[in-house]
Amino acid sequence: MEFILIILMMVAIGATIGGFTNSLAIKMLFRPYQALYIGRYKLPFTPGLIPKRREELAVQLGQMVVNHLITKEGLQQKLAQSHFKNELVKWAQSEVSKQLETDKSINDLASDLLKQDHFNDKFDEKLKTFILERARVTFGRLEEKPIKALITESVNLRIESYIPHTTKFIQNRMVDFVISAEGKQQLKQLIDEFLAGRGMLGNMLNMFLGNESLVDKVQAELIKILKKDTVAQMMERILVKEWHMLKERPLAEFIDLFKLRDVEGKVVEWAVEQLDTETLFSKPVSEIIQPYRPKIEMELVPEIVDRSLGWVGTHMEKIMEKLQLSELVRQQVGTFSVQRLEEMVLSISRRELKMITYLGALLGGIIGFIQGLMVYFMT
Repeated sequence: MEFILIILMMVAIGATIGGFTNSLAIKMLFRPYQALYIGRYKLPFTPGLIPKRREELAVQLGQMVVNHLITKEGLQQKLAQSHFKNELVKWAQSEVSKQLETDKSINDLASDLLKQDHFNDKFDEKLKTFILERARVTFGRLEEKPIKALITESVNLRIESYIPHTTKFIQNRMVDFVISAEGKQQLKQLIDEFLAGRGMLGNMLNMFLGNESLVDKVQAELIKILKKDTVAQMMERILVKEWHMLKERPLAEFIDLFKLRDVEGKVVEWAVEQLDTETLFSKPVSEIIQPYRPKIEMELVPEIVDRSLGWVGTHMEKIMEKLQLSELVRQQVGTFSVQRLEEMVLSISRRELKMITYLGALLGGIIGFIQGLMVYFMT
């Protein structure tokens, strides 16, 4: 009976000491929260391990997150997963669909988001300024260049292919004019002026031939001449020559010739007025977008998501550098109170910590049992 009491007493003492020391060691990870002093002397093991090394813990957690948890490779693999991409596309389509169903107009949205009333007027002014500036910059850069440098070879070939048709058109119009009553009247006037300038010789010709007869004869001969292929070929050569000369002239000559600088403001203003932004920006966005909505949701949104994920994956390393995740984690952990850190750790591993306490009691009991045996047999 004495043997059993000794063994039980030693097991109880060992288990109590083992469980208590393990429980105390766990608590000393966090407590005391502040250093304790006796006079000027700080008590050892105060504050607890985690409060004492909270800054170092924050730094280590930040490095662990960046180096082992949220890594560039892991994020790139996640972005490349088709399941993740499909879910993101569905979410984006849902959000875009909600936005496209709004009954608000562009002016209303501008007023809500940008705090700007009469947005269409401001838009018109900005658009006019932008077009004018771009036009002036473009013309300023190109006006010293020859026309041939501003057109493509295909355009040049097309224009040259139209020259024979243009020649034929001009030839036919000249013949039609000479045949017309107006043309005959102009021809009669020219003949009268010609004969009047020849004095007596002109009067004699006019008397013998008769004015009307002379006009008819000249008209018939002139028509024959204009219809000849040689005349068409001559006109075509002239047009080709003029076109080649025209291509060598700088754009500035045409800008000055047509006084484009004087009318550019009015042209831009007219073009912007044709947009009628006052009416357009007063319509609901859903009405404006309706014809394009299927294309936006089914084609544009997936394309934007795919390109965005590709861009993010390619620049992931730079993005993570800019985010400074390790520093962010360090700052966040640094702002936690020790009580909150204790709650976080205990909420995750409370069961495991209790098992450590029980394990300490078990080991203490085993050691107490062995000590009891030793005490009994050595006495």
